[in-house]
Amino acid sequence: MLNEILVFRLRRIRDVLTHAFRKSSTEGRGLRAGEFSILALIEANPDISQVELAAIGGFDQTILVGVIDDLEARKWVVRQQNKEDRRRRVLQITKQGRAALADLLAKALANEQVARDALTAAEMQAFQASLDKIFRALMRSV
Repeated sequence: MLNEILVFRLRRIRDVLTHAFRKSSTEGRGLRAGEFSILALIEANPDISQVELAAIGGFDQTILVGVIDDLEARKWVVRQQNKEDRRRRVLQITKQGRAALADLLAKALANEQVARDALTAAEMQAFQASLDKIFRALMRSV
């Protein structure tokens, strides 16, 4: 019965990969769940606000504040006033944050290698395109 449920299949893969990533890459570093993806989104979207970050990343805003506090304490991210709208605060990644992100990215890719090797390059491209298509459809329905 559960094999008919899409989220069940996705969660099994996510759980295995997340557990392995935490064990090999974040344990002992005190990283919180989501810090890698949040850091990557800030890098990809300079001057993003916390509200925008929560929306594009699907993060709860109250939890996001604590994660940003942690990233800021590590000196990986800074909060700054927006130059055009002083009421708005934006996030920027620091040099130390870029170095940490590069390290985490390398570890994340290594962590996924077995999963990536299970598919051909064409299958991986089709899989990623399908996931993106599903996500866009879900976002339109919300």
